[in-house]
Amino acid sequence: MVQVNWTDSALQDLNDIGDYIAKDSLKYAEITVLRLFESVDILENHPL
Repeated sequence: MVQVNWTDSALQDLNDIGDYIAKDSLKYAEITVLRLFESVDILENHPL
């Protein structure tokens, strides 16, 4: 199992994405950012 290290700029980008989507829908902003975080979990278990 590998560990994914989030950079400060990557976290800021996710925050910016969430803020942009939240202008239209807070619900979908939360869902999108959560899915982006969860998609990285796959990399920890299947790095190749």
